[in-house]
Amino acid sequence: MDLGQVKIAVGINVDIIKGIVTHLYVTEVIPPTFEFGNILIHIDEPSIEVRDPATDARLGLHITGSFENGDDEATPFDIWMKLKPFVKTVSGSAPVASLSVEEVEEATPEDIGGLVGTFAIGMINDILQNMDIPIYNSLIGGIESAAFDEDAIPERSTWSTDFYLGAISEIEHVQVGFPPGQPQNPQVNSSTMRTTTPALIATLSLPGESAQIIDNPSIVPNHTGIQVIISRDAMNLVLQKNAESKIGEEIEGAKINAMQMSMHDLGIQISGEAEKSDATIEWDGILLLFFRKFYNVKGSIRWHDGFVDVFTSGIDVDVDIPWYVKLLRAFLFILGPIGWILDATLIAPKISEAEEAPDLVRGAFRKEVGEALQEMIGNVGGLSGEDAIPFMDFGQDSWVMNGHYTHSILAFAGYNREQIATVEHDTFEIPGAHGASVGMLTLESGYRLHPQELGRLLKSTIMNIPNAHGVEADFGFYVRTNPNDETSDNLVDPAEIHIE
Repeated sequence: MDLGQVKIAVGINVDIIKGIVTHLYVTEVIPPTFEFGNILIHIDEPSIEVRDPATDARLGLHITGSFENGDDEATPFDIWMKLKPFVKTVSGSAPVASLSVEEVEEATPEDIGGLVGTFAIGMINDILQNMDIPIYNSLIGGIESAAFDEDAIPERSTWSTDFYLGAISEIEHVQVGFPPGQPQNPQVNSSTMRTTTPALIATLSLPGESAQIIDNPSIVPNHTGIQVIISRDAMNLVLQKNAESKIGEEIEGAKINAMQMSMHDLGIQISGEAEKSDATIEWDGILLLFFRKFYNVKGSIRWHDGFVDVFTSGIDVDVDIPWYVKLLRAFLFILGPIGWILDATLIAPKISEAEEAPDLVRGAFRKEVGEALQEMIGNVGGLSGEDAIPFMDFGQDSWVMNGHYTHSILAFAGYNREQIATVEHDTFEIPGAHGASVGMLTLESGYRLHPQELGRLLKSTIMNIPNAHGVEADFGFYVRTNPNDETSDNLVDPAEIHIE
C-alpha cells in the first residue's frame, strides 16, 4: 500500500458507528416519536449504511417511519441522509475527526420525506457534534519529539490531517519466518491480499506534507474493528532518534559507541557497538515480530488478549553474556509513545538470563486510539445521562508490511444485534470429565471470536444474540444458550460430553 507522505493512518470500521447509533435509539437519545401540534412522527430504528462502497463510497443514515397529521391516515416515509467526514479545527489544540449531515440524498414521498429530513438534520447534527473523535492529539504526540528538535516542535494545529470514508480496497497481509536454523535470514512465508471494508480513515502527516492516501482506500480488513498503520518513515524517525540519544551513555557498565535502528521490510534492523572492560562488543541483525493470541492445551484453544513476540535470535552478537539482554532492552524500552515496544523485551534463548523482564509488547496506538473513541463515546453517552456508551476491544493481529507496522484490533461499541453462524469445536479435559467444547464462534456478520471475547461482549450488553448470554466464571467468560427444552440450539452436543 502506497501511503505517500502519510506517517500514521487509523481506520475505524463503520460497524462501530452503527453500534453507537443503535444504542442511541435503544436508549431513546434518538427518540422514537416526535409531536408538533397535530403532527406525529414515528421513527423506526435508524441504521448507518454505506452506498456504492467499491466505487463512490458514501456514508449515510437511513431513517424510515410514519407521518401523521391530525386525523389523516399515517403516511410511511423513507429518507437517506449523507454524512460527511471532515477534520474540525480546534483553536490552540490538535484538530479532531468529525461527522456532519451534508444533505438529504433521498426522501420518499418527496414532500413529507423532505419535511422530516429537514427536521432530522438538526437533530442528528446536534448528536454528531458530541461525536468528535480527538484522535490526532495522541498520534501527533507519538512522533513529534522524534521528527523535530525540542525547541522547534510545531503547534499541533499545524499538522496535516485528513478524515474520509475509505472505499473497499485491499491490504497485504504478510507472515514472516526464516529457513531452518537461519534466523538471520528472514523471509516471507506467505503473502495474501485481504479485502478491506468501508471505514472512516484518519491520516496524519508532518506540517506542509500531504495527508492524503491516493484513491482514498479503506485500510481496515473485513471483520476488523480498528486498523492502525505506522509508516516506515514514522517508525524510522522514532527508532533513529532514540538510538542516537543513547550514544555515549553507559548501560550495565558498557559505554555505547554506536547504535542504529531502522525498519527492515520484515522487521527492525538493529546494529551497534559498545565497550566494556576494554572489550568491544558488536551486534547486528533483524528483530522479527510475531503476533501471538491463541495457544493449545490438551486440544483446547486458549486465549490471550493478543501480544507481539520480539524474536532476537537473528541478531549476531560477538559475546553471549547476560548484560547484553539488559542493554538491548534499554534501547527497546525508550521508544516512547510510538507504542508497541513501550513494554518491550526479548523473546529469545537469552531471555532466561533477565529474570525481571516482562514478556510482551502491546499493539501500536491501541491504547491511544481506544481512549480517543471512548472519550467520544462518553460525550455521546452524556446526552442520555449515562456515564458512557459501552466499548470493548481485543488484540487481533499485527505484521510488518514493506517496513510499515500494522496492527488490527477487534472493537465493538454501543448495541449490536447478532446471530451465531458457526461453532468450531475443540476438546476439554478436566478431572472427571472430557469431550467437546466451544473453541471459536463465527457470527453472521463475519466476525470470528473466541468464547472469552463473545462472552464478555454479551455480558456487557454490547452484543445481543437471541437465546444466548455471557457468563463470568473464575477462569474468565464464556457463552451459554438460555435454558430451554430445545437441543437444536446447543453450542455443544450433550452426547459429546463424557462424565467419567
